[in-house]
Amino acid sequence: MADGLSDEIKAFIANYISSVEQLEVLLLLQRSAGREWSAIDVSRELYISPESAANRLADFHARGFLTMREASAPLYRYQPPVSLDRLARDLATEYELRRVRVINQIFSNPLDHIRTFADAFKFKRDDEE
Repeated sequence: MADGLSDEIKAFIANYISSVEQLEVLLLLQRSAGREWSAIDVSRELYISPESAANRLADFHARGFLTMREASAPLYRYQPPVSLDRLARDLATEYELRRVRVINQIFSNPLDHIRTFADAFKFKRDDEE
């Protein structure tokens, strides 16, 4: 913990947070746990695209952080298991106190998701098809 972040927080970031935008979405919903949010609501609050907000919400729902209610547009509410909530709250505190360290930790995560995206644009040789 020489850098100020516990191993538990580092593991949480590695497993659940791949961008500052994603962290901001999680923290927004956490701060207003009793409220239901649509992708449009999140996009307006955080000044991100509705598509990105929808992707973040769907991802957090799939990972067990959010419940979802079908309406004209899906509505999400922060309601993770106690263990995830505790870690998310600890991360929120760290982000408030050590914002740069948390951001650096997010950017130090393995770049597998970027490599996967880049691999989608690799050209196949004719004999590979």
